[in-house]
Amino acid sequence: MDKELIKILSELKSIAPDADYSAKSRNLLLAEINSGKRMIPKRFSLADVLVAAYSRKPIYAIAATAFALFLIISGSALFTIDQINKHDFVVKAGEVNESIQIKLDEIKYLLGNKEVDYNKGVTIQAMLIQANEQLKQASDESDTDKSLEKIKAAQDTLYKIDLLLQNK
Repeated sequence: MDKELIKILSELKSIAPDADYSAKSRNLLLAEINSGKRMIPKRFSLADVLVAAYSRKPIYAIAATAFALFLIISGSALFTIDQINKHDFVVKAGEVNESIQIKLDEIKYLLGNKEVDYNKGVTIQAMLIQANEQLKQASDESDTDKSLEKIKAAQDTLYKIDLLLQNK
């Protein structure tokens, strides 16, 4: 039995396909592989656009360059406008800060020359703390309009302090 099995296995080992079958199978497999590649879409990239634009006609190259320059110029213009807006905010905040500093100096002068009763002093101190908090909130605020509103509220508080000091 073992000899028969070895003989059968030796005969099976020598089996090979004929040349016609081999060629058909190879062509069939290559056709399947090539058709599979067509089903996968090609990825689109910026490099493909640039190569297509610059290799076709000069007008495409000029149009692509003009579009790129337009994007660069418009981006830099938006950046410049944003910087101007920030500069305007800093200038306005500086003006308000100067007026507040003038009022604080005036209050300091007035307090140096007059006696203030205890209750009025406590009220003024609470109002100064409130004005200080409003100014801190204004500096932490990212929205310029809200920040200016808080600065003006602090300025109003300082005017109220001024009125309290003038009434004695």
